[in-house]
Amino acid sequence: MKKLISVFTLSLVLFSSQAQNLVPNPSFENYANTYCGIQFPSVFNTIMYNWISPTAASPQVYFTNIEDSCYNYQPFSQYTGPIGIKGNQIPRTGDVMLGLRTLTIPSFNQRNYVQVPLSTPMTIGSQYVIEFYASLGDSMESASNNLGALLSTVAPFSNNDQVLNSTPQINSNSIVDNVTDWVLISDTIVAQEAYAFITIGNFFDDNSTTTAPNPSASGGGGTYGASYFIDDVRVEEVSGVGITGIEQEELSIYPTFVTDQLNIELSTGSLVEILDTEGKIIYSKFLERGLNTLYVSNFSKGVYVVSVQNGTNRITRRIVK
Repeated sequence: MKKLISVFTLSLVLFSSQAQNLVPNPSFENYANTYCGIQFPSVFNTIMYNWISPTAASPQVYFTNIEDSCYNYQPFSQYTGPIGIKGNQIPRTGDVMLGLRTLTIPSFNQRNYVQVPLSTPMTIGSQYVIEFYASLGDSMESASNNLGALLSTVAPFSNNDQVLNSTPQINSNSIVDNVTDWVLISDTIVAQEAYAFITIGNFFDDNSTTTAPNPSASGGGGTYGASYFIDDVRVEEVSGVGITGIEQEELSIYPTFVTDQLNIELSTGSLVEILDTEGKIIYSKFLERGLNTLYVSNFSKGVYVVSVQNGTNRITRRIVK
């Protein structure tokens, strides 16, 4: 299983069981047809359902279910043409993932973006979690920051390949340099408008984008700049703001926002584990039925997953320290 790394300290609370992802085709598994080769915008827009390229520069669609001689086969394409493979990765979900460039040659300000209309507009004043996963192409010259997501009421569009003139609500200020694992880019926002579109890419010019050398760079043709694999996009309304706990038959956890004490009330004895955003178990103990109080003042600030397991039944909840 790939390790998940959060780029942000999230202001994340509990999701309602009725909440749904507003992003159509969130892991890019719905497409008109497979494709072998390098894609241009018109090709991308005919392959992928729901998603489009909003500029004259094309994202790439990578498949695991095509011939390995294709440029866009993943992982470990056997393509022998002049354009260097961007890297090797397995989609986080399913058989398909996308590729985006966050920069090319310095000062050229060239970008790729992907865009999709939400299934329904966001509700003004409601809180939403926005997230997607990214992994740096192993062969690329550089890693960069400024992988971001823009929520908008109108779909931004450009007939060139330059930076879109918009300010994203979600942005990774840190350089994303992991070539092995999928990195979570995520944050929560309160909808200021009835946002109806999400656009993903780098919305900052080259002078405002920080880079770092990629130790695994291949030096192959076309591997200049930074390019990322993208998968699993989510826009989902958050509920439970202001409540003191989580009530279910199996357990009650409170408060959602923790300072010194976390209360876990169990209907039956269960194994309780707390994991950080990298999936590392930082607490593990079998707790008896009833109210159990854990002291977490020594935990670092951030988001944690509480896992409660009894036999084959397992429930997870997120808390914020």
